[in-house]
Amino acid sequence: MKIAGFKKHSFIDYPGFITSVIFTQGCNFRCAYCHNPNLVLPNKYGTLYPEEEILNYIESNSNLLQAVCISGGEPTLHHDLPDFIKAIKTHDLKVKLDTNGTSPKMIQQLINTNLLDFIAMDIKHLLDYKLYKQTVGNQLSLNLFYNIIKSIAIIKKSGINYEFRTTVTKSLHSIEQIQLLKVQFGEYYSIQNMNPEIVLNGKLGLQPFTEEEFQNLCTNHNL
Repeated sequence: MKIAGFKKHSFIDYPGFITSVIFTQGCNFRCAYCHNPNLVLPNKYGTLYPEEEILNYIESNSNLLQAVCISGGEPTLHHDLPDFIKAIKTHDLKVKLDTNGTSPKMIQQLINTNLLDFIAMDIKHLLDYKLYKQTVGNQLSLNLFYNIIKSIAIIKKSGINYEFRTTVTKSLHSIEQIQLLKVQFGEYYSIQNMNPEIVLNGKLGLQPFTEEEFQNLCTNHNL
């Protein structure tokens, strides 16, 4: 596992649980609004954490922790992800995975082997190939797009807790499109406003919704 970031304690990444958060290095998307460019762009990569160091911390603090969240980057790109989660599970901790859904085989494997307790999948836009491709920095083949659709179906049938979520920007997502997403994914869906302070590609000039606009998007079901 290429681990590029580690947060020892979090109370928001897995709601209801004291959680350590692991950030993997590398992603197959280039979303302009991404707030972790150091995990995505090779020219911004930093020093990696030794896997043993992370696992030793989790072991030493397993009496205080309740869960581990594995985020990124895109964790499912790492072939040794199942073995890493198995090592975490030996300490009787819950595991949450954050993913973009491009690796349905890996997601299915993790579910089948009871290695996950929660999945949060990013939905970048309406399930329209052209819109999706534009949103992820044109890093999308038809095969990857179909993989995303497969992952949605797998997660819905998984029997574990899950959430679909979209980072919205005023530049890429219209109010009407966001409302359609809310209808499609229902109670298992949430939105988050883009953070303009740290982005992967500032040249596009993407803008977040104002606080008032965003609150209306979160609460208004009849836009």
